[in-house]
Amino acid sequence: MKLFAELKRRNVFRVALFYVVSAWLIIEVAETVLPLFDVPDGVLRGLVVLLVIGLVPALGLSWIYEITPEGIKRDADLSAADLQSPHTGRKLNWATLAVAVLAIGFLAVDRMSPAPPRALTPELSASTATAAAGTEVLDASIAVLPFTDLSPGADQEYFSDGMAEEILNALVRVKGLKVASRTSSFGFKGQESLGIQVIAERLSVRHVLEGSVRRAGDNLRITAQLIDARVDRHLWSDTFDRPLTAENVFAIQEEIASAIVAALVDSLGIEIEDKVRLAQPTENLTAYDMYLRARARFQARSALDEADDLLRQATEQDPDFVNAWELRAAVQTVIFEYGYTQISRDEHERRGVEFAERALALEPDSSMALAALANLRLLATDKLLRRHDLGAIIRDLERAVELDPHNSSALNWLGGALGHVGRLEDALQTFGRCIEVAPRFGPCAENHYEILWALGRPAEAFENMQEALAAGTVVSEYGNLFLLAHFEEQTAFMVLVNQSRWLPGWHRQRDIYEAYRDLDGDHSELLAELLEFQRTKPADAGSYVALLLVPLGAFDLLPEYPMLVWGPEYAGYRRSPQFRRFMRDSGALDYWREHGYPPQCRPLGAEDFACD
Repeated sequence: MKLFAELKRRNVFRVALFYVVSAWLIIEVAETVLPLFDVPDGVLRGLVVLLVIGLVPALGLSWIYEITPEGIKRDADLSAADLQSPHTGRKLNWATLAVAVLAIGFLAVDRMSPAPPRALTPELSASTATAAAGTEVLDASIAVLPFTDLSPGADQEYFSDGMAEEILNALVRVKGLKVASRTSSFGFKGQESLGIQVIAERLSVRHVLEGSVRRAGDNLRITAQLIDARVDRHLWSDTFDRPLTAENVFAIQEEIASAIVAALVDSLGIEIEDKVRLAQPTENLTAYDMYLRARARFQARSALDEADDLLRQATEQDPDFVNAWELRAAVQTVIFEYGYTQISRDEHERRGVEFAERALALEPDSSMALAALANLRLLATDKLLRRHDLGAIIRDLERAVELDPHNSSALNWLGGALGHVGRLEDALQTFGRCIEVAPRFGPCAENHYEILWALGRPAEAFENMQEALAAGTVVSEYGNLFLLAHFEEQTAFMVLVNQSRWLPGWHRQRDIYEAYRDLDGDHSELLAELLEFQRTKPADAGSYVALLLVPLGAFDLLPEYPMLVWGPEYAGYRRSPQFRRFMRDSGALDYWREHGYPPQCRPLGAEDFACD
């Protein structure tokens, strides 16, 4: 008790309280001010540690010294009058009260002020950050996240993804509602720990739909909830327990989509111009299940041979299943290019035409079937296998985009067709539209930076390529070697050329890099050795070797992607008779005569032309 009384007399308790309140105020101010100057987080942590350590000497000083009207004195030197004076206690009481009021006021102002924008993490690419910063977040906007698979075997992810995607597709068609693209929303799969508000911020939407699917035997349970991310409030949620039938699957999808629109209208007090419409494409659940498995593979451009076989089985289960026919036609257009087949390109073209025509017979306004059929004709024209009217191909692809403005494959193929005939600005705009509706769709991202390069905008092209790679959008072995050489990225250049679809096993990769740094030089010896090396290799359906060799002077090879021939590295090829013959044989010259020449080309008399 004597020690307690002495601590009280020497104001040790008052000093402790004053110190704690002051430290609280200092930390509150530091938390607000330091981030404005980009001070590292470690500084704030260090300040807290110092304040904790400082409590000990503060208490020690309060034991030793006393504040008197004559100033600070050692406790041992105090007179009897000093010991009876409450001067120090009163000062500490008022000081503690004043600091506490300041701290509470500062805390109140800080909590009532609008929260500053969240810092973007390194996962967000520069392009996405710029877009998010400049995009107004509409009230009538939503993202549909991939549903979580809660099935006992955890093997129904394709089904849960399919449920979410069909709901998204239904919402996309509702006028007045902005819906984040599938590729953008599904890019956050497995990143739920970020939190709904962060995901909504990055997708520039106000609302988020999330849910789960549990498929067990003949039973299906789907749970979904709609969240207003701006205020972190649930607007709607429901659980659907139904027998597992195709009819119930589609009914639940439409119920969820309709409930979302109703909840948004009720919450926002606005009118959305359209109603939810969701057709039932098949009554055969097995066929629909196979279709979903195949669609997941097609969208990822992986295991396309498995996708083709699944769609074969789906159409056998239900010969009137339009979605399966149109998707199988689309698979034929890419399966050879991606190297998932041992069948000839001709046979895939024949099959693709057959499947697309089956789909169009069932649904004349099938956007995917029309686009696939046009792209098959474009591929045959590009390879000089058959001659088709490029004008008609472009019109059909434009019609496919008109029928479904969110058909990223149709947009990508239309951009390629426009690039073939040299309409580079139109191609750039088309690929830009594709990126708007599907920001994480790799083919459009690749082609977008290719056109920027061809238009003589290397800095923009290089930045776009880096951003696509950083965001994980581009995952194929393809890359623009000319960009890498232009910006002296020698290591990245050689890593790419060593990949399986380029020149694995070649022993002079640095020489190719140096040749690409000086394409106007004489590379005949290098080219001869490259051609001889390539003759020893088996033919590869997905090889990029022609892309590499034509700019070095192998003009007798067909350009792998005609859209690319407008880049600066093909300047020598464009002056060659082989280029003029290719443009005649592919129908580009006929297209120009009817629709006008592109800026880089001009007619020479009635039968000839030249391109820069």
